[in-house]
Amino acid sequence: MNENHPAHSYRWGMLIIIMMGTFMAILDSSIVNVALPHMMSAFGVTRDRIEWVATGYMLTSAAVMPLVGWLATRINYKTLYLGCLVIFTVASALCAMAWSYESLLAARVLQALGGGAILPIGMAIVAELFEPHERGRALGVWGTGIMVGPALGPTLGGYLTDAFSWRTIFSVNLPIGAATLLAGMIVMRPIRAHGDKNRFDLAGYCFLAIALIAGLTALSNGQEKGWDSDYIRLCEAVAAVCAVMFIAVELTVEHPVLDLKLFLIRNYTLSILLAVFRAVGLFGSVFLLPIFLQQVMGYTAVQAGLWMIPGAVAVGATMPIAGRLADRYSPRALTSVGCVLTGVSLIMFGELDPLADWKMLVIPQLVRGVGLGLMMAPLLAAALNSIPRSQLPMASSFLNVSQNVGGSLGIALLNTFVTNAIHTHAVRLGEVFAVQSQSYLRFSLHVTGMVVYKSPGVLASPLVKAEFAAAESILRRAQVLGFDNGFVLAGVIILAGIPLCLLLEPSAHHSQKVELEEGSREPTALAE
Repeated sequence: MNENHPAHSYRWGMLIIIMMGTFMAILDSSIVNVALPHMMSAFGVTRDRIEWVATGYMLTSAAVMPLVGWLATRINYKTLYLGCLVIFTVASALCAMAWSYESLLAARVLQALGGGAILPIGMAIVAELFEPHERGRALGVWGTGIMVGPALGPTLGGYLTDAFSWRTIFSVNLPIGAATLLAGMIVMRPIRAHGDKNRFDLAGYCFLAIALIAGLTALSNGQEKGWDSDYIRLCEAVAAVCAVMFIAVELTVEHPVLDLKLFLIRNYTLSILLAVFRAVGLFGSVFLLPIFLQQVMGYTAVQAGLWMIPGAVAVGATMPIAGRLADRYSPRALTSVGCVLTGVSLIMFGELDPLADWKMLVIPQLVRGVGLGLMMAPLLAAALNSIPRSQLPMASSFLNVSQNVGGSLGIALLNTFVTNAIHTHAVRLGEVFAVQSQSYLRFSLHVTGMVVYKSPGVLASPLVKAEFAAAESILRRAQVLGFDNGFVLAGVIILAGIPLCLLLEPSAHHSQKVELEEGSREPTALAE
């Protein structure tokens, strides 16, 4: 029996272990945001400094991902995966015990060194364990952790922070990490990646890491610091220069950290591009919806998270089914349907209003969950099935890098667009109801009724109180319209990816799969 193709039960047991680690790493990238104000108070630091607890994790994860392809040729997958899991779990304990801001930041960076590598390692292991005709189903199960984690993170983080302490968002990783490590040591076998042990492309890696760090820093801080600020422009310039230098190095070195010839493979290149579109739909909507629920509809962080559970359930239930379909049918049809469903669901969110029925919030989430599931599993399978086995670790690393960059790009784009849209709508509504005009006065009295007259402790006259309440109503309406426009933009971006979906080529194993099922009805035996 080949070490890369153990028995059926062992492969699926290993897949569950890999999914647990992946889910934990993804969850930790989103669970922290809710607790940042509590950390800021605990250590007495400003918001700008505490943001680095989240930003440092993101940047370190992006920088470590390209290393996985090279490391996998030097260290067997079991040692590499469990080693990263140990780093992540130990760093989680250090985060929970942090005694200062500096110690917390250092522990988060260490945590990202393990967590950032877990994703591409997990994807590469799945591709090594399963033959092309089985990868869709396996990637569907593994990808459930990636899709569900961002939706559950804010809910779990808000509950743990409110009910216990912000430190529990890190200590909760300890029992899960320990159980996963123990299961991994018992079940996993020392599988080795295909490929030669080449020299490390230090120059290429350094240019790539700097480009990613500078680019992601600009995307995550552009709205706050201003897109025209010297700081953001410097980050953008550094990212552009280092990206050009990285490409120049990769075209000349004998053993590049990223073989640019991979982009000559149609399905792989299209999967990279569509990963960005999908990231806008996943991260952009997951970013906008909780803010809308809290700022516009008045829910707490935990309540907002509970309203997002239907979407997480839908995508978790769809991913394994989509994986099975990916093993049988062409990715072209599946991803196109997924694009349509995801795009339409986001456009449906464009009708959200604080007074809307619960169906307007739940049904689009269910549709979006099904659409994202149909997009992800077939895309991953199409990408990895088109890559030579010796280049799977490298290819999986850059698939994950593209998803990170796409997520940051989607959040930055939608955040900026919504902010500008709110301002535009506020100005236009202000023009319709000009201050001191009769229409504004009538609107003021209409929206406030007799409430303003029952505030004896306020010094202002009833008319001023009415005008103030009307101004608040106009601003709130502008917020609703701005968020609605943001959801529609995200949907349009997703729908724009449909032509790319139609360019995907069927994998060679699809016709073989049908023949195998019509013959022996035991395709898994061939893989073992």
